[in-house]
Amino acid sequence: MVEAALRGEISIGTGLEESLTYCLDCRACESACPSRVKYHRVLEAGRHLLHSSRPSSLSFATRQLLRLVKHPSRLRMAINIGNRLKKFPHPASFQILTPFLGYAEQEIQPVARQPQSTSPVDFFEGCVMSAQFPDANQAAKNLLARGGLTVSSPIHQACCGALHLHSGHVEEAKELARQNIEAFETRTVPIVNTAGGCGAMLMQYDELLTDDVAWAERARKFSARVRDWATVFRTVAERVPLQGQNHRVALQNSCHLVNVEHAGEDSVKLLQNVPGDTFIPYSGQDRCCGSAGIYNIEHPDWALAILAEKMDTLESVHPDIIVVNNPGCHLQMRQGAIRRYGNGNMVQHLAVYLEYAAEKAENRRDGREQKHA
Repeated sequence: MVEAALRGEISIGTGLEESLTYCLDCRACESACPSRVKYHRVLEAGRHLLHSSRPSSLSFATRQLLRLVKHPSRLRMAINIGNRLKKFPHPASFQILTPFLGYAEQEIQPVARQPQSTSPVDFFEGCVMSAQFPDANQAAKNLLARGGLTVSSPIHQACCGALHLHSGHVEEAKELARQNIEAFETRTVPIVNTAGGCGAMLMQYDELLTDDVAWAERARKFSARVRDWATVFRTVAERVPLQGQNHRVALQNSCHLVNVEHAGEDSVKLLQNVPGDTFIPYSGQDRCCGSAGIYNIEHPDWALAILAEKMDTLESVHPDIIVVNNPGCHLQMRQGAIRRYGNGNMVQHLAVYLEYAAEKAENRRDGREQKHA
C-alpha cells in the first residue's frame, strides 16, 4: 500500500493512515522476519508521505513536543513549569501530557575521577534524558568513571532526531543527525548513551544519510562508534563492587535496544550480578510497554491497554523495583506503577539503580575499613 501511494496509484486514505499511525514501530517484526525485511524503511517512507500530505495530522501536543526536543534547555523549563502546575487544570490540548509529569529527580553527585581512568568515551546526553532524567545520565557517567573510563560530553550536540523521523519529519531528522555527527567527529572513541531509542537512532545515521554524498561516510563512521552505555559498562563492571538491598527487581527492556541495537542482554546480565537483590525475569520483558515515542500521546487508549497487560504480567512476579533503560519506557512505566501501586518511584533507570548499588557497596567497604582502623 505504501509503494502504491508513493507511485500515486492510491491516495493516503484512511486505511493506510490507520496502519501507519497505529503501528508501534517497536521493530519486533524485523527480529522475527526470516527474510530480514527492513520494515522500518517502509513505515518511515509512508509516514513521511503522510506528513507531507497532511502536516497537521499529529496532535497539537506532539507538534509542540517536536519543537521543544530540539532545545533541551527549553524542554527542561517546560517540564519544570508543568510539574509546578500539575495540580491545576491544563489547557485541553496539553492534558494528554499531564500523566507524564511529576518525576522527582534523584540527587546523584558526580564521583571523582578514578586514578586508573584511561580509556576515553564520548557521552551523548539526549534531549529527554538531559531535560527529564539528568540523574540517570549522571549515574551512568559515575559508573563508567568507577570502572576506569574517562567520560566527556562534546558541546553542540543535539536531539537524536528519532521522534522527528518516526513522525515523518525526515528532513528535520537529517539536520539533527548532521549536527551530532559534526559535534562528535573530532574523536574516534565510543559514543555511549542511556536511551535505547536514541542509541538505535544514532546507529542508523549511516542509513539515514546514505544518499547524501557529503555526509554518508561521516555518518557511517559515527554510527560505527555508537554503543549503549550498559554494553560498555559490562566490559569494566568487575571493577565496580555492587550491593543490593534485598529487592526483587524486574526489567522493562527497551524495544529498540533489543530489536535494533541487539544489546538488551547487557541490561539483563548487569541485573543478574547485583549481590543482595534478586532479578526476576518474566514473559514479555522485551515487549513494548506502549510508549513507543509519541504513541502514548497520539493513541493513549491503545497505549494504556498495552500498559495494563504489561502491569498484569509484572504484578504476578511481585517486583519491588522496575528497571528501565529508555526515557519513554520510564514515563510510561511510571504511569503504570502509579495506576497499579500508587508508587511511581519504584520505576528506576538502570543507571540509577546500579549507582545506588555501587554507593551501597562503597559505604559498606568504608564502614569496614573504619572499623578495622
